[in-house]
Amino acid sequence: MATVDTIHTHGYQHFAELQLSSADFYKTLESMVKQFQYPDVTCKIEELREGGLLSAKRKYFTISWEYHKYLVCASPFGKSFFISWWHREGANTGANIAGKFGALGKAVANNMEKKTFYEIDSQIMFINCMDAIIQAAIDKVKADKGFTVEQPQLLN
Repeated sequence: MATVDTIHTHGYQHFAELQLSSADFYKTLESMVKQFQYPDVTCKIEELREGGLLSAKRKYFTISWEYHKYLVCASPFGKSFFISWWHREGANTGANIAGKFGALGKAVANNMEKKTFYEIDSQIMFINCMDAIIQAAIDKVKADKGFTVEQPQLLN
């Protein structure tokens, strides 16, 4: 658990001269996540702003568990298509508040931040499983559209 929102990983896949449906990719990804029946893992579409308060919104497919969230964006970019994903760990608000109250508060906050081996193992399982599922969904797009895994996706 972090005291501020933390981005742990970011990945992306570019597909040159390929158009896909973002909604179809999100449905495929959701189906792949749900087939494993992971406890307390939720999936939904969130709209996040592209920039400031008045900017347009972009749909992200989110996979959440406890303080962890994967934000996946699948979108056209000109004549190409990309899939981008971020693993973000949300802040522990309780620890942040407790830490503001002197030495006792900091001791309480530190205790709130400690994790058991079970909690660490569960966190590692979630992260590894979601990384593998996202990559499997990308590999499915590659196979369905005739790309080989080894084939670079760069413009000539």
